[in-house]
Amino acid sequence: MKNITFCILLFSSMLFSQNGAPVIKDVSLEDYKKADLKGKFEMNKSFAIKEALPVLSSYQTIVDEKFAGVKNFGTLVANTNFNNNQDINKLTANNSDYWRATMEMEQSNELIPVTKIFILISQGEFDYALKYLEIVQFFSKRETYADNFLIHLKERLILFNNQLASEIQKGIVEHDKGEFEKAIEIYTEILKNYPNSAWANFELFYSQSELNNKLGNKHLNSFENWEKIKGNIFSHNPLYNVNMSAKDAREAYQHYRRSLIDTLFRNKDNKIEDIYKYADIAMDMEVYDFAAQLFWYTSSYSKIDKSIYKYLYCLEKLGVTDLKKNFKGNFEKEFKAIDREKEKEMLKSDVYKSYSK
Repeated sequence: MKNITFCILLFSSMLFSQNGAPVIKDVSLEDYKKADLKGKFEMNKSFAIKEALPVLSSYQTIVDEKFAGVKNFGTLVANTNFNNNQDINKLTANNSDYWRATMEMEQSNELIPVTKIFILISQGEFDYALKYLEIVQFFSKRETYADNFLIHLKERLILFNNQLASEIQKGIVEHDKGEFEKAIEIYTEILKNYPNSAWANFELFYSQSELNNKLGNKHLNSFENWEKIKGNIFSHNPLYNVNMSAKDAREAYQHYRRSLIDTLFRNKDNKIEDIYKYADIAMDMEVYDFAAQLFWYTSSYSKIDKSIYKYLYCLEKLGVTDLKKNFKGNFEKEFKAIDREKEKEMLKSDVYKSYSK
């Protein structure tokens, strides 16, 4: 890799584990299929807390002491009570041990990001967990415990999201008929069962806005109100694509960048290139944890020169500043170059220029 190498001491050998793991039978899946949305919500959280996280963390706590990131992160997970509300960013995105553990793992052994996915599930954040799952599954080595849990979770989330979509569509039908009050009732009920749905929260906002217009209360549809709602939506899915007016040219550019996610992964031969583009879009939206994970993949599976710098840049934004010492390079220079490059891309964008007029 141009101008940058791994620190030999830390990364001279990578962690191998879980190979040849037996298939895990999800004995509760039949009950899960019969459950309503609220039941599925609770069963997914229980699956993460009682089954997945204890097993995944156990594989981390037994590793050799030289894999300090894996051992420390596994110990943290094992000692955390996920029945209580937990700060997911503190446990993962802002945690140096999480990223060190990610780097210490054997290629295709996705034990660490799969653990993050189940931490998200334990806290009811299925939307964001699915975004991670969609990417992690590309690289996950078969016949490992991590991959077996991932397969079962994917099956569960497909069933959950199909049911969720069916419920939301009922609200959309009422909205399209102009029955905004009925639509609001439907979305409110959905959110009682799954409060962290970015889609349901957006549709509720949209129907409420239309009802405000209908009742002559347009003044309630302010940018300030949207800012509050937007924060809630993006807290559950920071990659959610919304078709809303922007308050300024920078936000218009970010909306445009979000929309480009739907153009990715249409050609299976461009997987790595699209993951790099996805990471770059996430970085523009300041979703640095997701961007970092994807840049780590592109730096590991390709020769894209900027991947490792952008990975470390994202860690810097997350407050993880100590790991770059394990690499060689002029990071102050490279990080400034990334800032200039991203600013230039935005200023040259037709969307940004048209909004600035």
